[in-house]
Amino acid sequence: MIAVHADDGEQIVGIFSGLFLSFKSWLGGTELAPAGPAVPVAAPQRPVEIPAIVQRAEILDQRSRLCGYRFGATARHPGAPLPETARVAALLAARVPEFAQQRMALVPLSFDAVTFGRQLPLLAPHMLLLLDRRHSELSVEQLAGRMAALRESGARLALRGVALAPEDAPLLALCDVLMLYPNEHALPAFQSMVRQLRLRYPALKLCVDGLESWDEQRMCRAWACDYFMGPFLTTQDRADGEAKLDQSRMTSLELLNLLRTEAPLTALIDVVKRDPGMTYQILQWANAPAQGLGTKVTGLQQAFLVLGRNQLYRAVTVSMFRLGAGSHQERDEALLEVALTRARFMETCSHLPQTQRDELFLVGMLSLFEVLLGVPMAQLVGSMQLSEEIREVLLANQGPYAPYLMLALLFERDKVAAALEQGQRLGLEVDRLADSGQAAFQWAQQALHHAAATG
Repeated sequence: MIAVHADDGEQIVGIFSGLFLSFKSWLGGTELAPAGPAVPVAAPQRPVEIPAIVQRAEILDQRSRLCGYRFGATARHPGAPLPETARVAALLAARVPEFAQQRMALVPLSFDAVTFGRQLPLLAPHMLLLLDRRHSELSVEQLAGRMAALRESGARLALRGVALAPEDAPLLALCDVLMLYPNEHALPAFQSMVRQLRLRYPALKLCVDGLESWDEQRMCRAWACDYFMGPFLTTQDRADGEAKLDQSRMTSLELLNLLRTEAPLTALIDVVKRDPGMTYQILQWANAPAQGLGTKVTGLQQAFLVLGRNQLYRAVTVSMFRLGAGSHQERDEALLEVALTRARFMETCSHLPQTQRDELFLVGMLSLFEVLLGVPMAQLVGSMQLSEEIREVLLANQGPYAPYLMLALLFERDKVAAALEQGQRLGLEVDRLADSGQAAFQWAQQALHHAAATG
């Protein structure tokens, strides 16, 4: 990783500005607040009622971009069956087809769906309907007929439960993406299967699910697989070795400390002046059109007064994910998307006072700093001015914020029943959890979309 300097800062400052303005427009206010890491957020708009809990799992491509999600839905009450019609209704209410206008959405559907036209409202340019042969007793001819009918309706298909057996050839010929699971095979057999698939079906995309580490992801990428799923994204990459913070991130950490400890404005300016890239970035934020200023801001003192301490704290925290360069840029962007969703969910799901909810947001963002920076959490926490409650959860998974971080992680890992039990222990209603989770995802998508549009 390298520092961001004035001559290359222009390439990324548009992204920073967009994301900062997203925060500013939603958080409100520009005054230089006297204390606290973040200004209280406005109450989120009440989302559309979704008759289920919508689940998501990240999908990364060969460049480590978060190119899409697998979406699913489960009943809000554990043990209650959720018919396919209700699952489709939940995904429609969650605006998954709208998401699939731009990015991949992998949605499980039964082979029977085409008989009732259930796929029709889901269709979108980047929608992939996931069919699982293991859940159907139809013959290969019948399955192929239904897959052909789905394709004729405009659907693109992913398939699970199919092997290289000759009788499966008609099914492989009709699918766009094949789901593979390394834990279902011995490693040499899995490698051989991938090689044979590549030889026989060169146009077929291969999506590998269940990857636990970046080493496994690199192995499958070397074998020319296309998409990768599993918890590896939020794990530390051992290939990073002894990572060191670049100058821009060190400056950002120091600035965060000063903002949090109510340091005088002169101290903030002295730190920023040491990094030309940070100086350029803050001036660009202050001069963004959305600020509505009649004259150009040319000095840091005026820029700090325009931006405000609290909004700047959140914006600098977010910018930590975008200060890296080189081979990790796409991965860092994927981590930012996960971190924003996690942080917003933790902030909005609880009944805690606003000050503590602000700290929950910070916990959600900081919880991925160790993965992002490749630096031990103890070293990071030791270099930052944080409350004892935040230090406890980041270092020992203890304290009053630890249950909320665990709640977010359980949902992310698709352990819905355990997450609902955790929520019950925290006194959180199922409906609140479901609505907060979906609203947090939409909020993060809007923030990133706004950043891209203004970049």
